[in-house]
Amino acid sequence: MKILSIKPVENTFSIECHSAEDFQFVSTLIQQGDFVSGETDRNIKPREPGQKPFRIKMHITINAQSVEVDEHTPCLRVSGLIEAGSPIEFVEMHAQHALVFNLYHSLKVQKKQLFQHDIARLREREKESQKPLYLGIVLDDEEALLLQVSGSGLKELGKVNALKSGKQFKNENKSNAYFEKLAEIIFASPLSVVILAGPGFTREELVKYLRENTPKGKEKSFLSVATADTGQKGIREALSNASISKALGESKISQEAELMHEVLKQLGKDSGLVAYGLVHVSRAVSAGAAHTLLISSSFWSENRDACNALLELAGRMGVVSHILDEKFEPGQQLAGLSGVVALLRYTFE
Repeated sequence: MKILSIKPVENTFSIECHSAEDFQFVSTLIQQGDFVSGETDRNIKPREPGQKPFRIKMHITINAQSVEVDEHTPCLRVSGLIEAGSPIEFVEMHAQHALVFNLYHSLKVQKKQLFQHDIARLREREKESQKPLYLGIVLDDEEALLLQVSGSGLKELGKVNALKSGKQFKNENKSNAYFEKLAEIIFASPLSVVILAGPGFTREELVKYLRENTPKGKEKSFLSVATADTGQKGIREALSNASISKALGESKISQEAELMHEVLKQLGKDSGLVAYGLVHVSRAVSAGAAHTLLISSSFWSENRDACNALLELAGRMGVVSHILDEKFEPGQQLAGLSGVVALLRYTFE
């Protein structure tokens, strides 16, 4: 994502989205009643007898009523009523229209109020989206899960089955076919760093196979780490590993996993250093007892006004705030704890 402008006095920001994840992010910032502007094609009805309908490129501002993300295209669709536009002679005021934003198309949002935490999230997203992408593979002797690993999260790319077919199937042939398919995918990928994770010896054997069979000009950097789990749990465990974090820099997803680990640890110890629920958390933040605030994405979307007030208060009190996406395990864990939690400096009733 690229920020084109942020104007707090006008409550506006303009951005370009460079991925489906960027569209998902900006969809959380657009609320009903916000004004969204962009370029569009619009059908114009005939105005004179004998004239045919025609399409014209226009710049339109709509009063947003709904927001959808198509992750496959990818694009962002914002529907609402037209409030302004140009050329002015073709603007149908208050007509229903949908603005569709594709990758690298600029969009402008004017909010009723652009909060400081909105600006902080925009800048954090821009920073995270500029981090390089990595190919993640979590495997055992049965199956490999392939993921795109970015600074802001994980995107599942697909699975490769080991093609195991009973007791009579030779282990060596199975491994060769399995490793050949994975090698084909890995060396065809434009991503130069590959994170390999998983339990058992299959991961180590694959790393050896890849290094011995690297095509000329297709060299990759392999980062291998043993994990207890497979699947997305396995890659999150790998990203939390000290050697991987040092090599790649701390990712948002690993940071969130560490924070939720701390929350669950303190709850398990019954230390009194965790507040949860909107009322208790708000009181703790207001009293200066909190140092970190965690809000799940669904709690944020369902309680936007209360969350905005809490986040603004947290900013004034020097509390570090995070909104955790429930597509990932840390966000799901947080949602199970009321959706809003604070880590405390000291016990607070």
